[in-house]
Amino acid sequence: MDSWIMEMTEELLWVDDIESAQATLRKLAKDAQVDFFAYGNSRPGMESPYWDSTYPAEWMEHYFLNRYQFVDPVVQEAQRSHLPFAWRFLLNRPEGLSPEQRLLFAEAAEHGIRDGFTIPFHTDNGCIAAMSFAFRSRAEMEHFATMQPRLKLLALYYHTAVERLLDVSLPENELSALEQQCLIALADGRSLWEISGMLHRPQSDVTASIRSARDKLGATTTTQAVSQAIAQGLISP
Repeated sequence: MDSWIMEMTEELLWVDDIESAQATLRKLAKDAQVDFFAYGNSRPGMESPYWDSTYPAEWMEHYFLNRYQFVDPVVQEAQRSHLPFAWRFLLNRPEGLSPEQRLLFAEAAEHGIRDGFTIPFHTDNGCIAAMSFAFRSRAEMEHFATMQPRLKLLALYYHTAVERLLDVSLPENELSALEQQCLIALADGRSLWEISGMLHRPQSDVTASIRSARDKLGATTTTQAVSQAIAQGLISP
């Protein structure tokens, strides 16, 4: 077996905590001579999405400050696609990019991020996650073309480790902060669209969190879940 893959299997897949997973991912990415990666996970129940990135800190701060995660075509494609994709193909789609999306790509290029590819992950529990590997130029990305199978495997192992570790971070039947926020908003008569705007989360995250809360409470309907949460003192009426 390729020693790099064997090391990845032994060191990454069965790490004991998130910090060890992050450190091991960085070591293996460095061994593969990849400088930039970003991983996001919006599994139901989390108060905020899980992010891990080696993108320039200044760019990440600018990205979130401008709420680019809600218009980023890479994020949008990862939410609807189950297949890996290269960013350059987003430019050739019939509908093209909006002015805001073109600005996003232009500003990313100013920070050294000019091309890349993304591996999405979708699970039955409503989790949507993705790993992106980014490069300073198209030529650099093409140089790593033969490395794509390794990088896809690295993304899969890291995602698997993170999913396992996030599973143990919250007691099985305890409502997360996000689930509580959604139920409180529902009790206040808010629509899914309104809750999405209030919490700055995609509507798919809100729907998945409500479904997760309903399952934890053993409720068959959303109305029943809200009533039971109030009755158990988990949210205020």
